[in-house]
Amino acid sequence: MSFFNFVRHVGLPESFTFELTDLYEKKNFPKVIYCIHALSHLLARRGLAERIGNLVGHLQFSDDQLQQTQKGLKDSGVAMPNFGNVGKELAKEINEEPEEEPETEDERRDRLLMENEDSIVAAQAAARAFLVRKAQATQRGRIQFAERYVPGIQARARGVLFRRQMERERSERADMRDWVVVLQARARGAILRREWASHLRGIDASEDYVIKTQAQARGVLQRRKYLRIKAAMRSYTVSVVKLQSLVRARIAQQSHKEVTKNFMQPVITSAIVAVQALARGILLRRKISTRFAVLDQVVPSIVLLQAQARGVLIRRRVGSQLAKLDDVSDVVVRIQTAVRTFLVRKRLLALIRGLRNATPGVIALQATARAALAKRRFMAKRNAFREVKIVTSVGGLQAFARAAITRNRHREQTKRLEFVQPDVVGIQAVARGVLARMEYIPWRDHIRRSHPVATMLQALLRGATQRRRFRARIEHYRSNLDKVIQIQSLFRAKETREQYRQLTVGTNVTVGTIKNFVHLLDDSESDFQEEIKVERLRQSVVKRIRENQALESHVDDLDVKIALVVQNVKSFEELLKARRRYGTDSAALHAARASILAAHGDPFAGPSTLDHSAKRKHELYQQLFYLLQTRGEYIARLFTRIKGDDGGEKTRKTAERVVLTLFGYGHDRREEYLLLKLFQTAIRDEILTAGSIQEVTNAHPMFITIAVKYVRPKQTVYVREALQAVINELKDGKDISLESDPVAIYRARIDVEEMRSGAPSPKPKDVTFREALQDPDTRGEYIRHLQLLQWWTEAFVTALTQSTQRMPYGIRHMARETLVALRDRFPDAPEEVYTGCIARLLFYRYINPAIMTPETFDVVSQTLDTPTRKNLNQISRMLEQITLGCEFGDENPCFVPVNDYVRKAAKQWSSWLLEVANVQDAESQYHAHEFLDATAQPKSIWISPNEVYTMHSLLSQYLDHLRDDGLRIILTDLDGVPHIGDDELNDARDAAIELPLTNRFADVKDPNADLKALWVQAKRAVLAILRVQPAKDLVESLMQPVTEEHEQTWDGILTEMTREQKHQRRMPSTTHVDSAYRLEDIRSMTFREVKAHAIFFLLELEKRGQISRIDGYQGILNAIAGDVRSKNRRRIQRQHEKESMEEALTDLAGRKKWFEEQITSYHNYVETAMSTMQRGKGKKRFIMPFTKQYFHTRELQKAGKTPQFGSYKYSAQHFYDKGILLSIDQYSPRQFDKIDIVLSSNKVGIFTVEVFNNALGITNRVAHADVKMEDLLVAQFENRASYPLFNGMAKFNLNLLLWQINKKFYV
Repeated sequence: MSFFNFVRHVGLPESFTFELTDLYEKKNFPKVIYCIHALSHLLARRGLAERIGNLVGHLQFSDDQLQQTQKGLKDSGVAMPNFGNVGKELAKEINEEPEEEPETEDERRDRLLMENEDSIVAAQAAARAFLVRKAQATQRGRIQFAERYVPGIQARARGVLFRRQMERERSERADMRDWVVVLQARARGAILRREWASHLRGIDASEDYVIKTQAQARGVLQRRKYLRIKAAMRSYTVSVVKLQSLVRARIAQQSHKEVTKNFMQPVITSAIVAVQALARGILLRRKISTRFAVLDQVVPSIVLLQAQARGVLIRRRVGSQLAKLDDVSDVVVRIQTAVRTFLVRKRLLALIRGLRNATPGVIALQATARAALAKRRFMAKRNAFREVKIVTSVGGLQAFARAAITRNRHREQTKRLEFVQPDVVGIQAVARGVLARMEYIPWRDHIRRSHPVATMLQALLRGATQRRRFRARIEHYRSNLDKVIQIQSLFRAKETREQYRQLTVGTNVTVGTIKNFVHLLDDSESDFQEEIKVERLRQSVVKRIRENQALESHVDDLDVKIALVVQNVKSFEELLKARRRYGTDSAALHAARASILAAHGDPFAGPSTLDHSAKRKHELYQQLFYLLQTRGEYIARLFTRIKGDDGGEKTRKTAERVVLTLFGYGHDRREEYLLLKLFQTAIRDEILTAGSIQEVTNAHPMFITIAVKYVRPKQTVYVREALQAVINELKDGKDISLESDPVAIYRARIDVEEMRSGAPSPKPKDVTFREALQDPDTRGEYIRHLQLLQWWTEAFVTALTQSTQRMPYGIRHMARETLVALRDRFPDAPEEVYTGCIARLLFYRYINPAIMTPETFDVVSQTLDTPTRKNLNQISRMLEQITLGCEFGDENPCFVPVNDYVRKAAKQWSSWLLEVANVQDAESQYHAHEFLDATAQPKSIWISPNEVYTMHSLLSQYLDHLRDDGLRIILTDLDGVPHIGDDELNDARDAAIELPLTNRFADVKDPNADLKALWVQAKRAVLAILRVQPAKDLVESLMQPVTEEHEQTWDGILTEMTREQKHQRRMPSTTHVDSAYRLEDIRSMTFREVKAHAIFFLLELEKRGQISRIDGYQGILNAIAGDVRSKNRRRIQRQHEKESMEEALTDLAGRKKWFEEQITSYHNYVETAMSTMQRGKGKKRFIMPFTKQYFHTRELQKAGKTPQFGSYKYSAQHFYDKGILLSIDQYSPRQFDKIDIVLSSNKVGIFTVEVFNNALGITNRVAHADVKMEDLLVAQFENRASYPLFNGMAKFNLNLLLWQINKKFYV
């Protein structure tokens, strides 16, 4: 009791004291401590003692202690006082100014740091620079110091590498496989050599017999041939003689003709040729007449001379020919002998080959032949002895004599001609000279006399010839005029194509080229207007997105307010709603789970346990998962780090599950697009970090598993459509066996044979591959199986290659990105290597599982039998080898015969894989654009808090490797991963919750809008200048002065454009949108103004570094040429952009309408809820007669001003004693008994607070104000202890004021 007396003595307010039961029975022990704290503050104010300091951070408690304390407070229903505001609360109670809180050491440190932030940052920058320079200098010193040791280290490194290489070679040599192969090869070689040597020994042993046989055969053949030749010579003697005479006659005739040609050739001198060139016509006639006259005079002598010359030449030629024949007779004989020998050898070799095959027959034939020959000789000799015959050869002797006489005569004639040859040659030369001079001198004199006439005649002849040729050409041109026109058109087309090819290929396009092709941009006015429309649409989209963001922020605020309203008036109705939604048991579980999460401050506890920090964390998690969803590089890098650190299987599976949950398994267009972008980033990162293509092929990244799960629903439909027919045909086929192992076939045949006979087979069962093939039946069946296997494999390949168009886009997109990344990383690799990497995903993970287990993909309705599964296994092996693109080796000898088919099918399969990868990008497929995230509402994800915290932990662990400031900001604001807690908390966090996604870093402004506008206007003005003032280059066109003729040309161009495009004519742009983009209409300008604008825009582009005057503004010409090249593509792209913008505007309009409806529904809900709560108070309350409230109500009824929802009157002293009223300016607590406070409500959610002063018996209204329930709830959400009214004149305890209002106006 002495303590209570002391407390009352020092003036501690009663609201801070505690009851004895609170201390002895521990009913409210926190209030005892709160009283001691308040007493210390009061004594410190009086200067009697020191104040108890703030113990935050000085004491450490375990989680178990905190949980037990929290549980005890919860069980006892005691609320924990706010110890931080005890000084302020005490000052309010005793009506004194609150003391200034002494600045703590942490606050002082933070204040000093904030005041000196700039100098600290500068000092840190200088320190970092000094440390970097110092580290670089140290590094350079170390490098220079270690330079002498580098060669030694390199030598040692080379030694280590060489030793490792030698160890690898030794390990490879230790493998007995290659050694066995070499040994087998050598053994085969030794066996073959041994067999060959045995064969040669057999041939050597029979050599003598063969030689004798050959000799005898040659003798027989030579004798037969001799007899045939002899008989032929006897029968053809007369013919040979006639042939020789004919040959000699033919030779003589040819010699005579050659001599005649030699005598008939005219000898023409160079002088005569020159004379003939001057006057060919006249001289030719005179020459002919003169020659005839001369010839008539010398005919007898010439004829005699020619006869003698012919005789001499003929005799000489005949003699030389006979001499040559005599000289080469031996050679001809030898040639004939060699030919006969060759033919005999050839026939002999053929005969020997035949004799080898029929040696016994030859021996018998030889015996028969010898006998026949002996008999024939005997008969010939006997007949010769019997017959007496006289042979005469007089005719032959005469022929030989005649020939000898003829040859002697020929020799004599030849000698005579050779003797007189010099004289004959001299006579001929003199005769030729006389004849030539006789012809030359008259012609020379005539030409000299007739030179002018010849010149005129030549001129006339040339003129006539030229006119004749010209007329012929004109007639030919007129007759072929159509062909000429066609050729000209073809030439012009070829020239135009060549110029256009230069335009499309070259980069330095000239002004002349632009001028020639400027007609291709005749409709560029409409193109520019389309670009203006696109820019307008883009800006409209930006504005609409900003409006939607503002509306979304408003909706979020309304969400908070509604949650506050619901929290403030939570009643039994909420439990009934939960029962109707979840059921009786689940509602209880849900409530228990929410209470557990709320007790630990979990941000996912639910809206009913709203807290400012928890709300903030909840928003941060929404932003975090939105960032992970839209920025695939974070998850791709996270996968790389998890795989590199060999994370646990549980962590990996959790990450995969969270990613699939985050993207909704790709069932929505936006989520599927973002998931494919994640796969694209992961594929490129994996290939970029790979050292070789083999690493890419053999790798197993984490995204592959996610991709397989993503495509599994679509995979079932695809493989069922592509493979169901061929698999069912294989399954339903009778006695189809694709077993390709001869050993297995051999054993199966033995088993069948034993089953049929009932006795064991005598054949061995344990045989090798080659031994099994020696069996004829096994070999035949093996060949049939291979043929069937090849046929069925071809059927599967055909079914797959024809199903490309039905293949889901997701798997084709991953194949495309794999191919693009491989070509960028390994540009020199062949296409077959690229397809091997594509097959890693497409065949092994997508197609092969459906072939091996078709029942799991609904391809077949029932489980397959064992033979069919074996057949599918064989087909899968074939397809796998075709996918690898290589033939079967010695490790699979049973498949070696089908290597030709594998090689052919591999090319077809490789082409198909490239066709699968030939698909458009994801942006074109899903019509994605930069406003996709702003127009497509992100769907909420259902995820458990434990999964959220696991992902948070992984991101925090690998934050340094993710390299992004936005992610770091969010993780820093989250302030660490929440505590795991006990099993009960983990069970509560395992339930899935709905997590909406929001974008914290939304930025939809187009930063290149101004630059695009500059390019558009510059190109437009330059084209106008080139139409009017074309020149050698653009600078020259810009520098030319503008004349009146140029203005008239420009007016003509505008008139023609206006006539052609009347429907597109519009007034000059004056709207804010066009002025923002500065796309003025040049049609309203003069040519001088157009030129000035062109120069201005070119200078602006030059300032921004886009073009340069050094190259004559070549950049703008290249840009125009680019428009010419890609005109159609630009139109299509602009049309797609326009459609995308229009679609975006439609979506944004829908979202805006949805937000407005949400705002309207929220306002209606709030008003309806508050009206329901205010109207549902039930029966009218009883008012004690003759009380202040009784008289107040009667006065209001008399005045007819009774509020709709009631009015309540209290004294300020009553509110002050209850703790509701804290203070009123200009009034002390002693005067509160003279002041009344009235609370009334005439509108839903709006409460009127009035203060009346009753001093001196006169009632005056001091102040009044309208208070909204929403404002009170927001202030409570912001953890404000007091709430000022009347412009700060009065202060109320916020929580107690809300309690009073709820008590009087709400259920």
